[in-house]
Amino acid sequence: MDVYYAYDLWHPADDERPQFLYQYDRHNEVDLNLGLVRADFTRDRVRSALGLMAGTYAQANLIGEPELLRNVFEARVGMKVSKKKELWVDAGIFPSHIGMESAIGIENWTLTRTVIAENSPYYLSGAKLTWTVSSRWEFAAVFNNGLQRLRRVQNNTPCFGTQALWSPRKGMKLNWSTFLGSDTPDSLGYYRVFNNLWWSWEGAKWCAQLGADIGLQENGRGAWDDWQGCVGVLRRRLKNGVATVVRAEYYSDDQQVILYTGTPHGLTTVGYSLGMDIEVMPDAFVRFEGRIFHGVDPVFESVHGPARDNTSFTVSMAARF
Repeated sequence: MDVYYAYDLWHPADDERPQFLYQYDRHNEVDLNLGLVRADFTRDRVRSALGLMAGTYAQANLIGEPELLRNVFEARVGMKVSKKKELWVDAGIFPSHIGMESAIGIENWTLTRTVIAENSPYYLSGAKLTWTVSSRWEFAAVFNNGLQRLRRVQNNTPCFGTQALWSPRKGMKLNWSTFLGSDTPDSLGYYRVFNNLWWSWEGAKWCAQLGADIGLQENGRGAWDDWQGCVGVLRRRLKNGVATVVRAEYYSDDQQVILYTGTPHGLTTVGYSLGMDIEVMPDAFVRFEGRIFHGVDPVFESVHGPARDNTSFTVSMAARF
């Protein structure tokens, strides 16, 4: 369970936070971001998972999905295809292999999600082949229905993805994930290539993360449009279960591939946040965060009309068992 209260100093008229945010997106009300009930089953060569969810995250992020599937967080079955190697095939709905952040808030270092996480897939549907070579290397190949789609758009272009995860030593990971395919109907047929790269290090007291996205998509004029983003996170563990975290990020979609704003530079913004986590007991947290955006164009809503800047404060109580 993840319950939150977010206050936007710009007082959006409809109480909806910026349109490129899908987590903690309601202003000035106590709300459920994600309530998740999940069951897992594992045998020697078979595994499955079913997760059902509710909350403002599901309302915002799955609004374009079939109504009966909007509350499905995960639904997959997997089989081990080799007796000697850790080689698994999973099919159904599963968390995305792209990005270092999860839809489950308690698993992330920062309370709110980065812009690159909010505008890349949290989930995929299709089939995934995972090969765990050793404690250091893991590879995956994905055949999916599109970029965060439960049901593919009307096209015949297959969509694929890859993942390579390297853990050179305890507490350190380096990951490269990709998506290749079309996320538009055959009438447009725009091919898309997307890359995500992230690095994570966890020490006894200090922790750091770096991440970057870059994407390309055909535009129908014989050229390619691009978008990109990057983020840096620094976390410090203090005494008595308290931790502080700072984040700086940049995102640019000036050709408006991911999000149409109708402004000259699209969603081009820098952001900063400062947060604090208090671990009440294992897997139970109270979290605080202040966050600032500064955009090139006035893409943020306010009671006075479009604005270039946005400031908000969020508090969350989250627990799992």
